[in-house]
Amino acid sequence: MPYCPKCDMEFVDGMTVCTDCGGPLVESKEVSDALMAEEAKKRQDELRHRYEELLAAEEAQVQAAAPQMQEKRASAPARAYVDKKQRSEDVASSATAFFLVGGILVAAAILCTAGVIPLPMQGSSRLLACAILAVMGLWCLYIGVTSRKTAALLKSEAAEEQKETEEILTWFERTYSPDDLDQQLLMEDPGLTGEELDLKRFELIQDYLVTARDLPDQSYTDALCDMIYARLYEHKRT
Repeated sequence: MPYCPKCDMEFVDGMTVCTDCGGPLVESKEVSDALMAEEAKKRQDELRHRYEELLAAEEAQVQAAAPQMQEKRASAPARAYVDKKQRSEDVASSATAFFLVGGILVAAAILCTAGVIPLPMQGSSRLLACAILAVMGLWCLYIGVTSRKTAALLKSEAAEEQKETEEILTWFERTYSPDDLDQQLLMEDPGLTGEELDLKRFELIQDYLVTARDLPDQSYTDALCDMIYARLYEHKRT
């Protein structure tokens, strides 16, 4: 029986136009279902084709931008990571230096005011010079106090940082073996050897760290990569 796909209505034989919407009728409901299925398949094919084109375009953009990104990364100044233990020791040394300089300046101001250390000036000029020495000395002492507090804070955080670092290193060693990493790299490019293979190993370790761990400090990430690389591959060189 003639059928209207739009109105989902059947008509008596001989009808060619839907009396409701005015659209053309097809031979039967089965024919209409087959046409709709074919149209749906065509739309799916078009959508898949457009999706594949978008993916290809994005991949082309990434490949085109890759050399520029590598050049930018290579030209960026490398910043060596200093752990909190070392930073604590450095800040503590700076605090000691500030205390020493501050103490000398304050002592000099007192001795100049008392006349023990003669100054080539008299009156208000002499008092101003003594005041400047005292202010500079007190400022150095203040910096020394704040630096000592900073050093103490870093020292308290150093143990936690060292614990986190060791946990990350242990996790990586248990999750990825050097043979697994090399197998993955050689599957992608069987011709990798020498320094090129070393560089790809480092990049793959870095990718796994960035993907699995929230490491905002790039220098810390690079330091971890160096430590992981040494643990996994240094024994192969001996």
